[in-house]
Order: sequence, then structure tokens, then C-alpha cells
Amino acid sequence: MSRSSLITVATFSSIAASAVISVVWLVTATGTSKFHPAVEILGLLVGLTGVLGERRASARERRHLTLIALTDELQRVASILDNPRFNQNAETPRPRVYPRLPVSATDAALTSGALTQRGDDDLLRLLHNWRDEINGFNRRLDLTEIRVFTLGALAEITEFERVLHRNDGYLAQIRRHLQELQDVLDDMIPDSQGRLINVTIGKVVASLRLRTGMSRPRQV
Repeated sequence: MSRSSLITVATFSSIAASAVISVVWLVTATGTSKFHPAVEILGLLVGLTGVLGERRASARERRHLTLIALTDELQRVASILDNPRFNQNAETPRPRVYPRLPVSATDAALTSGALTQRGDDDLLRLLHNWRDEINGFNRRLDLTEIRVFTLGALAEITEFERVLHRNDGYLAQIRRHLQELQDVLDDMIPDSQGRLINVTIGKVVASLRLRTGMSRPRQV
């Protein structure tokens, strides 16, 4: 059993034991002393509600940060795909080192357990496919560069460029799946982003009001 699971079991076991003791005390107490176990039970309920609420808030925050990290990584992928080294030109293809597509945020999202809501199933499926696709694409770039630069297989450059840029080629598939993922994330993030923006604007306005009040000259 992990340390976090052990702490969770110990916490809820203590709360359950305290609740049982308070209920027994409430049943056996007489007169005004009945108020003491009643207060204890209410305190336990408040504590249990607070623990559960904090866990839910932490889970929501972790999920939101994961979605933001995924959005940022996909934006970087789109920027890399616009790199001139991925553009097709009329000149004779020459050996080049291609930039790699990042996938670290995708790996973290799939292993962190932050995406556990019911509506996250489709996103998880897309992320699994996306990770496999990007890893496969980066490996193809590795193998191509090794053959071109170490074995001198210059004749393979033209074929690789043709496969890379054709209508159903690697880049076309990646761009299509990239847009699909971005559309899914855009549907999942706006409300959270709006709340964060409103909170930030509120803090800025409050800060400006405070500074204005402090800098305003006192009237005599």
C-alpha cells in the first residue's frame, strides 16, 4: 500500500471511529450533556465534507493544469510543423535535420491520472493515438537522418520528401489529428479559462483601486 493510500485509510478510519463514539455518547447521554456529542458529530461532518471538497478541488485543478499543458504543447507542435524545414520546395532535396515534435505533456497527461472524468474517455483515446503517431513520426525522422548522414543514402531523400508531403502523407495526417485534438481541448477549457481570467481581472482592479486610494492626496 502506498503512503498516500495509507494516510487516506488512517484518516477515514479515525473519522469513522470518532463518529461511532459520538453516536454511542449521544444515545447514552442524558440531559444537557446530549449537546456535546451532537456538536462532535456536526464537527466530524464538517471535517469530512472539507476533506472531500478539498480532494475534488485538487482533482479539478490538476485536470485544468493538465489541459492547459496539453494545449500549450499542441500549439508548439503546430509552430514546429510550420518550420521551413517541413515545407516542400522545388529545389533538389538535400540532407537536413528535422525538428522533433514534443510529446512530453501527452505522456504526463496519460500517466498522471488527472483525466478521470466521464467525459475524458474520448480525449484519452485521442491522446493514446496521438502519442503513438508522434513517437512513430519522430522515429522515422531518426532513421531517415541516420541513413542519409551515415550511410550516404541520398537517393532516399527524394522518396522521403514525397511521402512526407503527399496528400495522405505523414504531415497531412498529423495536421488533421492535431486539429481534432485542439478542437476537443477548446471545448473542454473555455469555462475554466474564463473563470481564471475573471479572477485575475478582479485582483488587478482591486489592486489598482487600492493604489489609487493610497496615492490620492488627502483633502484638508
